[in-house]
Amino acid sequence: MINYKEVKPEHPLISRYVHSYTYSIGDISEKEGKYITRAFPTFLTNFMFEFCGNLSEIHTDNKITSIDRRTYVNSGIGSWMDIFQIPSNSSRPIKNLKVDFYPNAVFDIFGISPFELIDSDIRVEDIWGNRSECLLLCEELEKESSGMNMVKIFEKYLLLRLKDITIADPYTPFFLNKQPDLKVFSKTLGYSPRWIQKKHQEVFGVSFKMMQNNMRFLSTLEHLNKLAASRKEINFSSFAQDHEYYDQAHFIKEFKRFTGMTPSEYVSKRFKDIVRFYW
Repeated sequence: MINYKEVKPEHPLISRYVHSYTYSIGDISEKEGKYITRAFPTFLTNFMFEFCGNLSEIHTDNKITSIDRRTYVNSGIGSWMDIFQIPSNSSRPIKNLKVDFYPNAVFDIFGISPFELIDSDIRVEDIWGNRSECLLLCEELEKESSGMNMVKIFEKYLLLRLKDITIADPYTPFFLNKQPDLKVFSKTLGYSPRWIQKKHQEVFGVSFKMMQNNMRFLSTLEHLNKLAASRKEINFSSFAQDHEYYDQAHFIKEFKRFTGMTPSEYVSKRFKDIVRFYW
């Protein structure tokens, strides 16, 4: 049995930087290898604390990577990836904690852009700032058997890092909450569009347009999953218009860029025959 849960931060300062925590603790009784899920590009950057390892591997277009017992810093920028469970002759323990940061967090707290993390092999202790402090964090997390207590331990150490951080500028929360177009954003902040685009690339690691496209895709995907889970009939043409895509072709192109599948293929694969859809 596996205790799996996603929780949101409650501390007001931490909630500026952390989107969510996800932990898995327990035992995997299944011995066969199998496909788990497809992970899609996102503007979030995550810290992964993997305390067992050799349980799963990541498949991308050009390589297969085994998830070892260690820490990881992963940029959500990039392409989709498939996650598979590795076969075994016996049951295995599982224990990990994933911390999803907003894209400005690694820049504000750790002085690194998400763009620098793409295709890199970086551990949490490499960018934490105080390596010995980070190793103590990892030791405390490894000893803990409760997922919620792991979250509390991480927040205790993150607050130590945040005490030296000045108040975050209003740029990031305004963009994430309002998702304005470039002209509106420029007028609201009082900076030129060129300055906005340069700052955006520096903080988020992607262009202003790419960030907006990704946020629209994630919102679209969330709505699509809810519709499909409720077994409601889906009219993709109307759905595309409702989510501000120019037309059917634009929706298909954007969806396939982020998922590697068309909307029809995604619904068919994810929800089998329980959902009717048409264009």
